Amino acid sequence: MTEATKTDWNYVWVKDKAGNEFICKIGDLKDPKKASKDELDNCVDDAKAGVPLGD
Repeated sequence: MTEATKTDWNYVWVKDKAGNEFICKIGDLKDPKKASKDELDNCVDDAKAGVPLGD
């Protein structure tokens, strides 16, 4: 099997204990399943991200 290439631009969805979702660079996390508060500070909070919905 081939292993996925890890680059600086690979992102992953991460959920904290409270259920909030974040978008993080994979390289910024030691373990995406156990991201610390400090690591999540470098991520984008999904609920606070400005995403246009429709026209």
